[in-house]
Amino acid sequence: MSTTKLKASDRQALFRKIVTVLKKKYGGSVPKDQRNVLETMLFACCLEDAQHEDAEAAYQNLLDSFHDLNEIRVSSITEVERSLGNLDNPAWRALRIRDTLQYVFEKYYVFDFEPLRRKTMDAAVKQLSKIKCLSSFVQLYTLQNSLGAHVMPIDATVCRVVAWLGLIPQDMPPDKAAEEVKSSVRKSDAPLLGYLLRELGADPNFKSAFKITKSMLTDGEVDPTDAAERLQDLLKNPPGRTKKVSKPQKKATSAKSSTTDRKSKSSKLSGTKKKTVTKKVSRPKTTKKKTTRRLTKKK
Repeated sequence: MSTTKLKASDRQALFRKIVTVLKKKYGGSVPKDQRNVLETMLFACCLEDAQHEDAEAAYQNLLDSFHDLNEIRVSSITEVERSLGNLDNPAWRALRIRDTLQYVFEKYYVFDFEPLRRKTMDAAVKQLSKIKCLSSFVQLYTLQNSLGAHVMPIDATVCRVVAWLGLIPQDMPPDKAAEEVKSSVRKSDAPLLGYLLRELGADPNFKSAFKITKSMLTDGEVDPTDAAERLQDLLKNPPGRTKKVSKPQKKATSAKSSTTDRKSKSSKLSGTKKKTVTKKVSRPKTTKKKTTRRLTKKK
């Protein structure tokens, strides 16, 4: 069955299976936060294409690196970029953060974006679209977490994973993928699904695993029917696992050999000491003989 022919109910069932598999690896709940609208947007700029823990660390470091939000707003992209730690594409993140602060300040002359909560969904979407360089992921994440909207925030990382699973067509952009997936996910399930897929996609152990090869394609598309099974197999056998398993075996072997070496060294040392003692005892005897010979010659 191809992606285009997959029914919404079938896709929904597959997503439920995927959530069940991923919960064993990354937990069964989304980390809680109580951020206001503006803070949610700034955090989303850090969270895009990153694991939640890394985003939290980068966001906190951003706040700690500047006196206040206004200092971030008037700082250069390079200065903001330095505070984002090891996140990928820090310059783009810094630009989005600064543009968001600039827009809110020029709109309300304070760093308060709570009026967005009182708008209708269409009006909120229209206002968010006015912020320059803001990605669809940040917009949808803000709508989901601040307004409780039924949306599916998908970034490039999640998009790559879902395409590998065969649940969306290849090369579908994140904004289109968000619409495609939303129709197959209940509102209450969307936050956890998005969290788990992003944790997997941004996990350093699996980043290289979601390349679609020709062997995976049937009529130009990935077969989604075995998505859960392929995912389960990937988690059990991550890329480079063989190398990691072989290391302890080498250590165990070296430990045994080191024990043997120590025993052999100790036996060698004990033998050396005996030889040394024998030499020391034999030297005085040799000296006495030589002395006797010399005295005899003088006489």
